[in-house]
Amino acid sequence: MLHQNILNMSRIKTIFTSIAIMLMVSTSFAQDIHYTQYNMAPLSLNPSLAGAFEGTFRIGGLYRDQWRSVISNQFITPSVYIDAPVFRGFGKKDWVGLGAVVVNDKAGTVSLTNTILMGGISYHLALGSKGNTVISLGGQGGYVQKRVDKSGAIFEDQILTGSASSDLQNIVNDRVSYADFNAGLSLRSVLNKRMNFNLGFSMLHLAQPNYTTFVDPVAAGIPDEDLELPRRMIGHGEFNADLTDKWTLSPSFLYQRISGGQEAAIQTLAGYHFNTEKDITLRFGGGYRIGDAAQAIVGFDYKGFRIGAAYDINLSSLKTASANRGGFEIAAYYIAKIRKTPVVKPVIFCPRF
Repeated sequence: MLHQNILNMSRIKTIFTSIAIMLMVSTSFAQDIHYTQYNMAPLSLNPSLAGAFEGTFRIGGLYRDQWRSVISNQFITPSVYIDAPVFRGFGKKDWVGLGAVVVNDKAGTVSLTNTILMGGISYHLALGSKGNTVISLGGQGGYVQKRVDKSGAIFEDQILTGSASSDLQNIVNDRVSYADFNAGLSLRSVLNKRMNFNLGFSMLHLAQPNYTTFVDPVAAGIPDEDLELPRRMIGHGEFNADLTDKWTLSPSFLYQRISGGQEAAIQTLAGYHFNTEKDITLRFGGGYRIGDAAQAIVGFDYKGFRIGAAYDINLSSLKTASANRGGFEIAAYYIAKIRKTPVVKPVIFCPRF
């Protein structure tokens, strides 16, 4: 009985390992990296958001930990970014932003690692005499490398026969790399003193890079068109309203689609100003990733700092295995505002006689 339980546990582990391998060698990745706190990862959401803020520079990061309750080597995704409005554009109120983001995603028992290095530029066109509406266009380009640790792979035929797996022998590369390009467009508008909104659309993997998989595509019979990384389309938006001097409300949405797979999420965060003079605000709320997970979100603002934490409550068909436990995130960013101290020349008053 004990031997049978161990065998069943081994087969469960094999299933998840095989899933990870199939994701590696599949000709298209149907699920890109995604976040619950998508607005806390602006450069991963939309290249046009680089430098889209009031300040000197912004630096931030996000850490996601997912499926710890299901597999021993869970999905871990840390990322960091920095961006800034660097110089004025062609119009008096226009400006140009620059930004860079680094993402390192690791998943499963084979440690499938996805490292992304991206740099981008954006142009922000201010409309109207006050510049209350801004249209932004941005692009990114960079380098992506995928790595795998074959020593952690366990296949069903290894357990059943005790010999080396033929599937393992088909993995001929332990790392692949390619160039990647993204583009995005966004609109931000201040409606009045209490309300503003933003909308955006971005497309990732513009050139659909033809990347080599971990297996030999010729030996595996994979056609060239199936080696192209599919484009990923993202639509997002947020509305912010000051309900009173103390309370704010910020509903938002995210929709993305890649290779026939899609994801839609809606969120609402409330904010409470504890101290308006010191700029201390508590933010809390939740959301729902349709067909997948409920989301609990909490955070706070202090001057130029914003910190947030989120937890996914799994509601999909995997909820029995996951015990409803999904992913955990913590994110933060800081907007610095460095202003030069004005130099005042001394004024000498000459009395008149």
